[in-house]
Parts: sequence; structure tokens; C-alpha cells
Amino acid sequence: MKEKTKAFTPDASQQYVINLQEGQHLVLAAPGCGKTQILTERIRKALEQGVAVEDMLCLTFTNRAARGMMERIESHIEGNDISNIYVGNVHRLCFKFLFENQLISAESSTLDEEDSISILAHYFDEDEQWVLSSPKKKKEYSNIIFLSHLMFQIAHQHPKNLRLHADCLDSEDVEALQNICKMQQMDFTPQTMIDIYEHTDVYEDMLRSDLSDYATQVSITHTLRKMRLARHYEMYKKINKLIDFEDLLLLAYEALRNAKENEYKHYNWIQVDEVQDLNPLQLAIIDAITNKENATIMFLGDEQQAIFSFMGAKLDTLEMLRKRCGTNVHHLSFNHRSPKYLLNVFNEYAEHILNINRALLPEADNKELGTGRELQIRSSNIPETELQDVALCAGNLHHEFKDDTTAIIVSSNREADEISQALQTRELAHFKVSGQDLFSMPEVKLLFAHLNLLDNEHNFIAWARLLKGLQVVGGNTSARNLVQSLIQRSMLPSDLLQYTNSSYICEFVNIFDTREFVVFDTETTGLNVFEDDIVQIAAVKMRQGKIVPDSRFNVFIATERSIPQMLGNISNPILKELEHNTRQNAGQALHAFIEYVGDAILLAHNANYDYHILDYNLQRYCPELNLKELHPSYFDSLKIIRLLCPNLRQYKLKALLETLHLQGENSHLADEDVDATVNLVNYCYEKALNIIHTQREFMNKTRVKECAHLLRKRYGELYHTARQQLYCCQPETKEPELVNTLQTFYDYLCTEQLIAPFAHFNYIKTYFLAEFADAQVHPSLSMQLSFCAQKINTLKEADLCSTSIINERIFVTTIHKAKGLEFDNVIIPDVTDGRYPNYYNQTNERLVSEDARKLYVALTRAKKRIIITHSLAKPTYNGFLQPCNPSRFLTPILRFFHASPA
Repeated sequence: MKEKTKAFTPDASQQYVINLQEGQHLVLAAPGCGKTQILTERIRKALEQGVAVEDMLCLTFTNRAARGMMERIESHIEGNDISNIYVGNVHRLCFKFLFENQLISAESSTLDEEDSISILAHYFDEDEQWVLSSPKKKKEYSNIIFLSHLMFQIAHQHPKNLRLHADCLDSEDVEALQNICKMQQMDFTPQTMIDIYEHTDVYEDMLRSDLSDYATQVSITHTLRKMRLARHYEMYKKINKLIDFEDLLLLAYEALRNAKENEYKHYNWIQVDEVQDLNPLQLAIIDAITNKENATIMFLGDEQQAIFSFMGAKLDTLEMLRKRCGTNVHHLSFNHRSPKYLLNVFNEYAEHILNINRALLPEADNKELGTGRELQIRSSNIPETELQDVALCAGNLHHEFKDDTTAIIVSSNREADEISQALQTRELAHFKVSGQDLFSMPEVKLLFAHLNLLDNEHNFIAWARLLKGLQVVGGNTSARNLVQSLIQRSMLPSDLLQYTNSSYICEFVNIFDTREFVVFDTETTGLNVFEDDIVQIAAVKMRQGKIVPDSRFNVFIATERSIPQMLGNISNPILKELEHNTRQNAGQALHAFIEYVGDAILLAHNANYDYHILDYNLQRYCPELNLKELHPSYFDSLKIIRLLCPNLRQYKLKALLETLHLQGENSHLADEDVDATVNLVNYCYEKALNIIHTQREFMNKTRVKECAHLLRKRYGELYHTARQQLYCCQPETKEPELVNTLQTFYDYLCTEQLIAPFAHFNYIKTYFLAEFADAQVHPSLSMQLSFCAQKINTLKEADLCSTSIINERIFVTTIHKAKGLEFDNVIIPDVTDGRYPNYYNQTNERLVSEDARKLYVALTRAKKRIIITHSLAKPTYNGFLQPCNPSRFLTPILRFFHASPA
């Protein structure tokens, strides 16, 4: 249990919001008003009033915010089940929803932006690194990806206001589609759009025979090409069981809107933070999982910080929620973070630039007025000297205020790079949060691929990243093609690691034909393989598909551990069986089972669980029997059916019996589950016979042999060593195995010069130690991986900034990545007209307003000091200097700042 921190004492407006435990409410609050504390206290209040933790849903915009909220919950609220409250962002909620309800294949892998671009680059026959380095080309690819999502929404008749990136079809595309319909004498409808999208080749052929003018043909060809590529991307994902982050939203919404009554879990008590940053589709998903009767839901936001329109967020969301909540719109009255001299700046800006009613702005409970030097605006001659002046200023703050953090907050990645270079010139250590994210680096994705594969060897993308990173193949496309070729033949790259000229399926068929299987199942007191007891073991011996006569084994075992009354939503059937059957002591029963097995090969469904709980029960009750020596290998019908039928959504025994129309019953009694597994094994054998010839042909190809040799040479020992540690229960005093595994792989990659050492690896390692590797809670590598596998794939380097992990005290960050962070000192460079607002936005009122909010976000990151800088002149394209002015947004707050040359 974490040490409880000092109790929070709310002000009157906060207490009022905390007490709201019925209905729908919208709370609007400026930065520093204590929203996180309120969210935590509302949970405490709800628990006191009897709300169950499983009925609570706490949604945030970022992983960082979710972690901060969870840390506060754990440090302020007692209770062993607190960790069961869902706290996370909408994407992660959708991922959890889709997998738990088997709405996507159990083998699905998640794509990031670079993976998606790589897939399209291959189809374009373009170099993916060149695409990633070209903003124009990257935008073209992004629009194709967005188009695939838009067409999904059109095909499934999602409401127009929920469509993501509808502007990926511009007016010229719409005109081209209308011209196609006119040529083919069709109405321009959503249905015809889908038909064109799904049959671009047919329409391209029609176009060739059409006599329309050249300009029209060029326009139509361009649009059909976009649609063809978007369709290719969609089908590639479908074939290879891949999903991107937008798919998580689309698939979850589609399932929820078509759900039968009570088909999926709904939540009675919900709170949503940073609601202004959610897009309409995310809000619709939240509505869809809200209990329709007597739900309590609270939205918290700040219209002054709405800066994510490029991700689909709209200020209209707040206006819609205002109308929905009616009189239940509340404001927080006090800022508890900022001293008065800073809050004066923030409020003046909010009133005069953001048009916020002064009466709704918070008061400062910290009345400190400062010394008069905390707010400065400095001018430099030209941008080049401004860069040096900013670096000098950061260095001075760093040396003068030795415990302070200083952030240089910029509007673009290019500007961040320039500032970073100026700091490096002065040898000022800093942490840059912009451009390519630390966790998006190929080196980091390679490290995480290793962890993902140890957690799930069926992960398509992880294998592709590993094959490319270990230089087994030459590029990402070749890596994906090799993995795809293996999966099509019921194999995985792990087969190349474990066997020479054989495979898991080939070995299964060989043993099925020549030896005896013991098909077994266990019923237990729980799911912890290290501590729980086996209370029933059942088995049969199986030779060449038939149960050996008189080979049934079934024993019930006494235990002092408690047994769950319920399994999900059904009564646990083992309780009644234990009442009516003789229970043997554990040592006697386990001895009998091992003697029964003899020299046969063990097989179970989800055998990793049954084998390892058997192993630890033997260690406790029969230490003289070593399962790993007696039976070092075993087969898993779950893995076999996954390989043979990779496109199923569910692989639980009950679902397989229904889907494959097999005899048997999954009753949660070991003896009946064994009979069902026997029928599944026979089905797998028949399927396997049809594939092993193809496997052998493939493995005999020269190129495949070369790849297999390289993979074994570069990864075999590491992979096998790590897998042997998966179910080892480690002492709490030892470094967690997850971190040790990560370090070992990193050291190997550096030693073999497969990656260059990078300074921030230690930050990742330290973060893992703090967040994912609690050996007391998760004592084995398998448990640590299970806990963190999905979380590590969504990490962003900004997640590190609000922790004590970062040693640097100077940060360089873009505004979007700084949102939600706090720094003692904030330097904002280039605060000029042309930057705030951006020159290209000046005729667009909506974008000008968003630029104003961006500057507000930058200003409000400061806890002590703000230094604004600007150049007096900037060079034009022909080399002349043109005078430039401080941003018009500064006009109402200039009186608070001390102006001086840099």
C-alpha cells in the first residue's frame, strides 16, 4: 500500500462539485483550479455512497493525465480494489472493449503512423524514410489513411457530425466523383461512393473508354487513385489482422450503436476530463457506454485550452454539453496553483483575447505579487540572435534558480530543433519533447517488439519490427511479407527459432501419429500459477486420435485456500463436485497424476496456465518431482488452433466448440473440458494434414533457410533465455525481470552494433521500474508483461516529463505536448504577429482563435516566471529585413511585463 498523502481541503466551489453525485454536469475550470483533486474526491464520495468500482469510468485525454489521476487515487483512497477503477483515455478504453468482447481477432496487432505509412510506401514504390521526412508527402499519405476511415463511416452510415477527417475528400474529389456518376448515369449517393471505392479498377477501365475532356480525366484519375490506395490499406489491415488507432474508435462505436440491449457493459458513474479535446466520435462512444437510467456523468473542461482541432476536437462539443446539462454548468472559483501576479496575466488575457466573462474567471488564493522581475518581454534584433538570447536566458535561469525547471515552449517542431541546437552549443543539458517521439524511434520500437513477442508470439507487427531491426531482412516490407508468408502456412517466426526443417504443427502431427498424448485439464482456486491450488485434475490418454481404453484419470484435491463462488456470471460448478466427491491430499493426487502420465506428451487447452500451475503445485506438495525434467515440453491446443485458424475472433474452448461445430461441453469441470479438448485436437490434426506439405516446401526455399539461420543466430539464444524466465517467480529483492530483459536486449543490440546506444534509454528503464515492474504485485516476467504490454505501445515522451525520472531541468517542447505540464519558468520565443496568429491563418477566424488559445496554454504552464521574446525584424524571401511586431494577443497584458532588450 502506498503511503497516504496529506488530506485535500477543498474550497467551497470545489466541495459543491464533489458533492454532485446525480445527473449530468459540466464543470468549466481554468488551469490551476484543482480538477485532479476534485476528480479523486468525487471517487471517494461515490465509494462512500456505495458505487461499485467496476461501475466507475474515469476518462482522460492523455496517458500522462491518466497516470497522474491513478497515482492520486491510490495515494488518497484506501481499498484493495481501487486499482479496478478504469482510468485511461478513450482509445485505450476502446481497445479494452474490443478485446474483452472478442470483437476483433485475438491475434490483432496495432499500427502506429509510421507502420501505416510504410504499408502505403510499398504500394507507392516510394522510400518510406523519404516520405516521413517530407511534410507534403506525409500529408498526402495521411489523407489516404483518413480516406479509408471516412469510407468505413460512410459505408456504415455513421452520422455526418461524427465523421473523422471528412476534409480528406476535397471539393475537387467530390466533383470528380460527381462526374463519374454523371458519366455512368448514376445518382451521387453514399452507396455509389462505396461502389466506386470498392471497385476502382472497374471505373478506371470505364474512364479509359470515355470521351470526356482531358482535365476531367486527370481529376477523376487522381481521385480514383486515392480511393484505390485507401482500399488497399484497408484490405491489407484486414488480411493481416492489423488495426490503427482510429480503427479502435470506429469499431467500438459500430459495435455499440448496433448492440442489443444489455449486450455490453454500461457504466453508471462516469467522469470525463479535458472534454474540450475530445472529438464528436469519442463523445458518442462515451454516450453509448453510459447507462441510460440514473447515470451520473460529469464532464470537466476548459474552453480556453481547446487547441486540438487538427485531431477533430471542436469547441462545438462544449456548447453542445452546455445545452445538454442545462442549469448543471458549474465554474471553479479559485486558482490554487498560480500566484496573483501570474493569475492577473492569465485572467486579463482570457477576458480580452479569449472573450471569457470576467465573472467566471478564478481568483488567486496565493496573493503573492512578486518582485516585479518575474514577467519579462525581451526583444532581439533578428531570429538568429533571438535563438542565442533564448538559450542564454535559459542558462541564466538554470544557474540562478538551481531547483527550478525551465521550459522553452515553441509552436513548431522546426523551432524546437533550432532552440535545441542553440542549447547544445552552450552545452546546456535539456530534454526535447517535439518532433519524433522518443517512443517512436526505431530503436525503441525494436526493444518493445521483443517484449511484445514474449507476451504474445502471434503479434504480426512486433515480428516485422524485430526481423527488420535484427537485419534478418532488408526492409519493413520484406519483414512484413515474411511474417505474412509464415502465417499463411500456419507458422510463426518462432518456428524458425525453435526448429530446423520442422514446425510446431509438424511436430504436433508427428507425435499425434507416433506417440501418446495425455490431454489434461485443471480446475483451481484462482488464476495465480504461483500461489493457487489445483482442486481437480482430469485427463485421458490419446493415441492416433482415439482415447485409449480405460485411460480416464479424474481426481479431486483438498485445499485450504478459498474457492471463488462465481466464475464470471455463473456459479462455480467445482464447488458442488467437491462436496460430492472424495478429496485426496495434494501430494497423493499429484504423485498419482505424474505416474499416470508416464512418458506420454502433455497437451492442454491454454497449456501455459495448466502446465505452470501444475509445476508450482508440485514444487509445494511434491518437491521431489521436477516437472521440467520429467516433461520439459508440452503442446497447447490453443496455440495449434490459432495457427491453423488465425482469423477467428475467439479461441476459448466454448467458443471453438460452437464456431467449429464440435461435440463437447466447456462446463468448467476438468473431466468434461478434457473430452471437448480431445475433439478439438482431432479437428486440428485433420486441418494440419493439409498444411504440413506446404510448410516443408516453404522451409526448403533457399531464402527462407538463410533468414531462419540469421534469425536463430541473432535472436535464438536471447529469445529462448527470456522465455525460460516467463514463469519464474523472482525474489522481491532482485531487479524486476521485465527491466532485466529489456536491459539484456538493449546491451545485445548495442554490442552487435544493430543499434547505436542512445542516452535516453536509462529514462525508459527507470520509467519501467517505477510504473510497470513491481515485483511484489507482479512477481514474474509473464505477469509484468501482461500488465504492461498494451500500455508500453501507447507511451509518449511527454509521459516522462511529469515524473521525477528526468534529470534535466531545461525542457524544449511544442505547445501541444506541453499541455497538462507545469514548469517553474516558461520562455516563449517568437511571440510575433505572423506566429501568434500564424501568418497563414489570419483570414480564418476559427484558426486565429485557436492560435490565441495556444498562446494561453503556453503562458499558463508557468508556476513562477514568464519570459516572452520576439525579434524586431525578420528576413524576407529576397534577403531584406522586414520589421515585425509583437503579437497582437499581447496587447492587454503588456502592462504586466517588464520590457527590455535581450
